[in-house]
Amino acid sequence: MDTTNIIAALRGFPVPTLAEAAPAACDLSPDIRPLVPNTPMVGTAFTVRCPPGDNTAVTRAVGEAQAGDVIVIDTGGGSRTAVWGDTASTACQIKGVVGCVTNGRARDIDEISALGFPVYAIGLSLRGSTKGQRGETNVPIAIGDVLIHPGDFVCGGPDGVLVIPRDQAEAVLAKATKERGEELTRAQRLKDGVRLSEILATSGNK
Repeated sequence: MDTTNIIAALRGFPVPTLAEAAPAACDLSPDIRPLVPNTPMVGTAFTVRCPPGDNTAVTRAVGEAQAGDVIVIDTGGGSRTAVWGDTASTACQIKGVVGCVTNGRARDIDEISALGFPVYAIGLSLRGSTKGQRGETNVPIAIGDVLIHPGDFVCGGPDGVLVIPRDQAEAVLAKATKERGEELTRAQRLKDGVRLSEILATSGNK
């Protein structure tokens, strides 16, 4: 499957279902949450590594990223400043970048919410970032225990963010199809009056 078809297929599943089908340690920290409700996203990772407190590389990434990308930012441990805001969100939305994920903070939440642009971060901060340290773009990064390569698939929803290695995407989709079928079967059995304990005893306790 090509990238377009993989993205379309991933959009057809809840992120928790994909997480059940993905390899271990693909889910980002639950501290990284959607700042704007009802803004799911699926795209390819455009990675950024910033020195703590500086977002020069983020500005460069906004210019370099392509339609269908998700900008994924490792802030280098700086958690006090905002590395993302409404100007970056507007620029990305215009060019078709589909979201931002960071282990840092954002600001201008009212403006970002009005745009409906997906931003997943650990929270908000009024304090802006410094400029002048180059940082890196489109290189492998790590957010927590999750290694992220440029071009990996990034899926975000109300429960959090999942990163699927590019070379494992088709296998994840195959497993997710099976997993989703089992989820729907369990739901139907509950509606039919089968006890939850009986269902879990025959379905791997999921």
